[in-house]
Amino acid sequence: MAADQHVPLVQSYTALDSMRNSDFDVYSAYGEVVDNSIQAGATEIKILIKFDSGGNRVEPIHSVAFGDDGCGMDQSILHRCLQLGYSSRFNDRSGIGRFGVGATLAAINQCKRVEIFSRVAGGQWLYTFFDLDDIKAQTMTGIPLPVQKEVPAQLRDLCGKDHGTLVIWSHYDRQPDGAQVIIGGFKTWVGRTYRKFIDAGVALYLNGSVVPAIDPLYVSLARTAFPNDPKAVEYKSMSIDWPISSEDAASSSAPKSKITIRMSLLPEEFRRGQGAGNSEMARERHIPENEGISILRNDREVFYDHIPHWPGEHFEEIDRWWGCEISFDAVLDRDFTVKNIKRGAVPARELKKALAQSINPTRKTAVEAVREIWAKAKTEKKKTAVEADVATGHEEAERAAKNTPTPKGPLDAGKNIDEESKKITEAWLKGEDERQKAAWEAKFKGQPFTILDAEWKGPEFVETNHLGGADVLRYNQRHPFFGELHEIEAAMKTSGEISQEANRLRLLIDLLLISHAKSESMIDPAARWTPEALLETLRMQWGTFLANYIKTTKKKDLEDE
Repeated sequence: MAADQHVPLVQSYTALDSMRNSDFDVYSAYGEVVDNSIQAGATEIKILIKFDSGGNRVEPIHSVAFGDDGCGMDQSILHRCLQLGYSSRFNDRSGIGRFGVGATLAAINQCKRVEIFSRVAGGQWLYTFFDLDDIKAQTMTGIPLPVQKEVPAQLRDLCGKDHGTLVIWSHYDRQPDGAQVIIGGFKTWVGRTYRKFIDAGVALYLNGSVVPAIDPLYVSLARTAFPNDPKAVEYKSMSIDWPISSEDAASSSAPKSKITIRMSLLPEEFRRGQGAGNSEMARERHIPENEGISILRNDREVFYDHIPHWPGEHFEEIDRWWGCEISFDAVLDRDFTVKNIKRGAVPARELKKALAQSINPTRKTAVEAVREIWAKAKTEKKKTAVEADVATGHEEAERAAKNTPTPKGPLDAGKNIDEESKKITEAWLKGEDERQKAAWEAKFKGQPFTILDAEWKGPEFVETNHLGGADVLRYNQRHPFFGELHEIEAAMKTSGEISQEANRLRLLIDLLLISHAKSESMIDPAARWTPEALLETLRMQWGTFLANYIKTTKKKDLEDE
């Protein structure tokens, strides 16, 4: 080979074939074409996915057509628009494009042939294309000069009458899923990714149906599928002034750019009780998917998920009940590690820390609000189920205590059981009628122990009330202990019912706490105790009473056999 001969920088087909394995998924690939339509000022964007539904599980896609009523491209721009690296808006941070590779890389990620029709106002429809098979066969060495050609009649309604663009993907050979699955998933993706543009009046259609907006904050409802839903409670927005990196500084005259954080608490009507997030109502509103954070670049979503390595507690199922949206200007692309395909943007480490400092306190407030509603719902549910006969749901332990002979404790001396029972009845049952109060008062006096499920703020998980011969225990269902217990019970359910093992666990916990309350009542307040003697006596009494109560339950089990 002569020394002055040049080797091409890339071998066209080999390079393009390698580029097909980019980081796009099917939705973000389609999104690159939608981006171009929005950049072109389109007010209507219509997408048509043609596929074979004749009983084939894969439902092969034949073509995907994207039409818009944007400004269109003249011959010069149309000729180069498929060229990798070319963009009439290259490095422009004012819109949602920038890099000049997205649409082409997106197309070859999914298919082999791309055709484009475009028309500017007052002009004619022009056409060009490329085909990977032709490039491989070396019958195509470049993008043909656009020629005048009318849009196919069957696709004419997809684009504007006087100006616009039509992009057709065909020879589809990289279909990741069944066509109907792709269409359903893409509808959700588009509605959420371009929600700001839909709210601003851009109409998107997929296979003839309008795509509603999906707002992860559940605040902007007008263009969603459920405009009459209650709105979420939006917290006061937060902002961070973040330094623009030296790499991006040339595109901005300011030294810093503002990052805006919006957070919300979803409507109480949606989260009445634990488990509501898996209801049909919740699924229709995409609430089960709402456990992450949405990141918007120039109003276009570029990330929606749990942010990896988030500083603070890991996100859990309960986090679906609050929303978070982080918005930034494209001059901060480097700090949000935006890729050239605008997919998977994740804040850099120091920025992630700053975002967490702003978000985590509000997140904690929101989660506490959800737990409070759930605790009230559990208490009300139990109360509604048992209020007719003043049952507590802890009858087995209460019977065991009643059937186990025990002495009256010194701590009860001098207390009038009638007065004490009336006092707690009036304090706890203010909203009940007199008959209901009388029934509970009789219950408190009629057995040595009564256990009630309640909820209140504070560190106590159980409250003991000594009435002068009878004790009432109240369990604070808001305490993490009972939250863990309920989760264990739920895991032990068989055929939707609490298992025998779960009931036995609940009984033992009741007996453990009753025994402690009884051992408290046996402490003589007039005695002069050393701390060591008091604790030793309390522990011994506790163990003795617990053993006796368990023996009573064992004896009952034998009698029942």
